Amino acid sequence: MKNVAFFSLTILSLILTSCAQFSAKTSREVASLQTPANLEGIWFLQGTNSQRGPYNGEIELRRTADGTYDVVRAVTYINYYYEGFKVQEIWTGKAVADSSSLTVSYTLKQADYITRLGNLRRDPKDFKSGLNILEHFTDSSKGLAAQFGVRDISTYSEWITTRRNLESEPLWVDQRVKLDAKGDDVPLAVRAVIKAFKLRIGFEKDPLVKSYSQRKEYKDENPYVIFDPTDYEFYQKTKDTLRVTNKVTDNISLTEVLVKRNAYAPTYEEKAAGFEKNATSHFNAAGMLVARKIDIATQQPTDEQYDGDSTLWTGMYVASQAMRYMITQDKEALENVRKSLKAMFILLDITGDRKEFARTLQAYDPNTKLSEKWHRGTGPYDKWMWLEGGNNDMIKGVAHSFLWASLVIPKTETDIWDQLKEKSRRLGELSVMEEKPQNKPTALGLAALINDDKDLRQKYIDAYKSLRVKVSGYSFTTDFYWHGSADWSGINLGMVGNITNIMLADKLGATEIRDQLRERMMDEWLVYRPTRRHLHTLATYAFAYSHGTRGDKFRKKSSDAEFKAALEHSFWGLREIPYPRPTFLDVEVDHSLNPEWCLSPIPRLFWKAAKTPPPPVDYFYQGLYNYPIFEQEAFDSNFVWKSGAFAYQTSHPAGLEYSGVDYLYAYWVARYAGLLKN
Repeated sequence: MKNVAFFSLTILSLILTSCAQFSAKTSREVASLQTPANLEGIWFLQGTNSQRGPYNGEIELRRTADGTYDVVRAVTYINYYYEGFKVQEIWTGKAVADSSSLTVSYTLKQADYITRLGNLRRDPKDFKSGLNILEHFTDSSKGLAAQFGVRDISTYSEWITTRRNLESEPLWVDQRVKLDAKGDDVPLAVRAVIKAFKLRIGFEKDPLVKSYSQRKEYKDENPYVIFDPTDYEFYQKTKDTLRVTNKVTDNISLTEVLVKRNAYAPTYEEKAAGFEKNATSHFNAAGMLVARKIDIATQQPTDEQYDGDSTLWTGMYVASQAMRYMITQDKEALENVRKSLKAMFILLDITGDRKEFARTLQAYDPNTKLSEKWHRGTGPYDKWMWLEGGNNDMIKGVAHSFLWASLVIPKTETDIWDQLKEKSRRLGELSVMEEKPQNKPTALGLAALINDDKDLRQKYIDAYKSLRVKVSGYSFTTDFYWHGSADWSGINLGMVGNITNIMLADKLGATEIRDQLRERMMDEWLVYRPTRRHLHTLATYAFAYSHGTRGDKFRKKSSDAEFKAALEHSFWGLREIPYPRPTFLDVEVDHSLNPEWCLSPIPRLFWKAAKTPPPPVDYFYQGLYNYPIFEQEAFDSNFVWKSGAFAYQTSHPAGLEYSGVDYLYAYWVARYAGLLKN
């Protein structure tokens, strides 16, 4: 992952000539600063850039066994700011010295992953090669001085003066690494299915696929998670500065750095406070989560954009606020539960059909043209439009909200409790219960818990016993992970269902069912652990592992040490989410232009090829690299925990803002589990 800035012909000739240290030819000023005469150390560096003005900083020269020097150059501009932040450049490279000069070489990225920012576009050629910079320091009245240019865009003039001793660690270290995410071998039967689907869509005949088919990574089927904790500690301590590392400094690279800074500079609590405030402005009048369109000039909301999965996200928001209230007793959190819970009630009532519920809601506007799947409510609901298609996924959000609301809404609020009691009994009548029988126990359990009904409790237990379930437990998700391929949104959906069902069984005193569900959750974590799905790990700890659950599969395939390491790593999921999100950026991202990127030999969501007709072949493209949230999902995802892990392209229109409930849910799960304290 690291560039080695070493120009073979030039530097080798210098090494062969001499690696001697500065002699009497070095100016008296510089020589007097070295005792003994030795370049190794950290030198004060001053200079001026023709575009950005004066700067100062340090250059570290750390001698290596071959007589050359490892170099770290760190400078901060004095009068130049970007979006209100100071700008610091970090370059790493190699140096050699002889009796007349110090020659330093660097290689800078000319392009990283943003391909367009507004009207600015990267030249695709800039992704293919680094920019080589050669800097010659020679004697001057100021000390050791050098001048050099960068792409005919700007010039640098700088000089070295005083020296201090090396520290135990370099001034800067690139910590970006690839973490293996291959997982278990693909079963032969599954491999046969994948092969058949690839033939159906002509995957291996596709020109792009063929261009990667001889790459080692492609043949190995080995995906990786890119983990980049670099500069986290720096941003926690230095919140007013953007650090551009081994890149050409321009508006695009500074924007990439700004998004990373917004991920790493705020504390967990600062992000939570920001997203709490943000989320309350992302509900429509009915109480459903929406995206907001923000005016760039005024930074005020101008419009809303409905979300077809809003019922699930709104249900998770209710849960987050219930956990928040349990921990903090904050009345605002309880009020947030009330508002969104009422939206869940409307979803069940507005269709006029006790067997169906709405997928989402929005205000009726006669001037808004909607698809034929949208319908206007009648009677008390005539001011709302409802979207048909309430299904297995969305019922998870309804059930989640009912459960968590019942744990915090005071029994004295009889208007809400009357609704909860009636609506929970009605859940069992929905057609989705017949279509997906695994939902039936959840519906019966909620009705039993909320109505304190012993007969319903027994029906709940009987419903579990009557289901044809997997030997390992009462989970009904298609949990699998094969070399980078998984049902990513299904992982989040299954997790929400697991939490609801575990909590229900616990509250109903059905300990055998609860323990089996907890063990099943641990089994799922085993499947997905190579992918580092951070929320899934946090939730598994909170609702299974922390209660002593392990299970036979866990004991055979994993260990407490592995789980605890994964749990510690899961906090990077919270750290990688930027606050604020890059709302005001008109931006395009494409990681595939990076020469290190490689296409995956396993099609994305390969089972979708069974459709008639199947989607076009480019629908199935995915990479072998899962990038940090601040380099991919932060730009386009309304809920990062359901996004595909190995995506590589995205875009974001300026002014589109999402709520941040994805962060809030993970944060309050961590607080609920006692993993974070305010």
